Amino acid sequence: MQIEFNCDMCGKLSSDRKSHYKRKKRHFCSMSCYAEFRKTKLPKNEQHAWKGGVTPYEAHRRYVKKNPKRISHLKARRYAREKGAEGNHTLEEWQYLCIKHDNKCVFCREAKKLTKDHIVPLSKGGSDYITNIQPMCRNCNSKKHIHIYEYPELLEAKS
Repeated sequence: MQIEFNCDMCGKLSSDRKSHYKRKKRHFCSMSCYAEFRKTKLPKNEQHAWKGGVTPYEAHRRYVKKNPKRISHLKARRYAREKGAEGNHTLEEWQYLCIKHDNKCVFCREAKKLTKDHIVPLSKGGSDYITNIQPMCRNCNSKKHIHIYEYPELLEAKS
């Protein structure tokens, strides 16, 4: 759906998609109007290069440092999409799954930092639904590699 607006630089009537319009503070009819606005009319406190300002790069670095689990989850979702896997799961579902298994690896039962292991690997057509994921420590997950085992079988084989 298109929405009409006046350019913030030259006042010319223009249009844009509603979804694009809603997420922007200012609206321009062209890139040249946008560039002119940035050079001449943008308030100093909105320019990231002013003394004391935070550059977008620095803001991103801070976010990544503050939210490592979220970033890891987003990277994993992107990988799954690239592999063409159907489905997805939330960070909350993953955390619940870890709690359900007492925050222990399903193979060695040790309380180490857990990683997501796809029971049927994404490379072999597995899904990214939470039902296809089991918590494993990095060591056990690396040993399993791309083999298809569910943890009850692993526990029986281990004992």
